[in-house]
Amino acid sequence: MSEIEAKKRKKQLIHELNRQGIYYTSDGRKLEECNLYTVLWNYIDVKCEEGRLLSEE
Repeated sequence: MSEIEAKKRKKQLIHELNRQGIYYTSDGRKLEECNLYTVLWNYIDVKCEEGRLLSEE
């Protein structure tokens, strides 16, 4: 993945997280200050939590 693609993907993930009201990581850092890896793992955590909540219904 090129640097341009990585920046674009990070921006997309941050946009999706922001739409859900998430602006910070679990340890309090702004998403914009984190690398793609950290933003991606936060996105995955959110999606997993959504899945758990749906499976409880």
